[in-house]
Amino acid sequence: MGNLTLWIQAVIRPNKKLVLVCLAIVIGVSLGLLSNYWHSFKNVQVILGSSVQLNIYPDLGGDSAYSYSSSTQPLFKISSSGTIKLKKAVYDFVVSDPTHQYENPVTKVVVLSNTNRIDINPLYSDQKLAELLTANRPTIQQGLLSKYPGLSSFYTISVDRLYEHGDWYGAVLTPVAPQYDTLVVILGYEHGKWVVAAKPQISISIPSNPSIPSSVIDSVDQL
Repeated sequence: MGNLTLWIQAVIRPNKKLVLVCLAIVIGVSLGLLSNYWHSFKNVQVILGSSVQLNIYPDLGGDSAYSYSSSTQPLFKISSSGTIKLKKAVYDFVVSDPTHQYENPVTKVVVLSNTNRIDINPLYSDQKLAELLTANRPTIQQGLLSKYPGLSSFYTISVDRLYEHGDWYGAVLTPVAPQYDTLVVILGYEHGKWVVAAKPQISISIPSNPSIPSSVIDSVDQL
């Protein structure tokens, strides 16, 4: 019996050491995986435009907010700016747009190690901008005429439109008399009123007007 006991102890001792070694390896690997998983997330500040309601999905491959099924559950629903924790990956940031007021309600976002802030403020659709222009045209044109009171004696506004979020206005000024050149002008909405951002001229230079989005200048020059 004594020899049997010694044999059992001799077998168990090395196996116990092996078990402890394996356990240590398992714990180490698990902690490493947990650390990698934890560091795969980022605290990201999401800044929303006025009245924007945002749903965040994993990349679903879609390019239109209207293609997302109501049964697809978003990872986050956000109604105000704030900080959220996102895994480093590709996402669909989809703005709620039941009235189709945005040009493109879906933004593909890639969250990387250096991603700290994401701004979501999609541009208005042509339909929305046209509605705003109809409602605000008299006020906008009054802003132009207050800067140039005699303008209406020499020019008429033949073409005009709003841009971006309805806060940029471009117009073509057609001369009453043929000896004058056709001009273009840009106004911006600042501090609750419309002000001339680029004075009436034949063509508006992008480098000379850094405060105006270049896409707005390009479009106005093509009116």
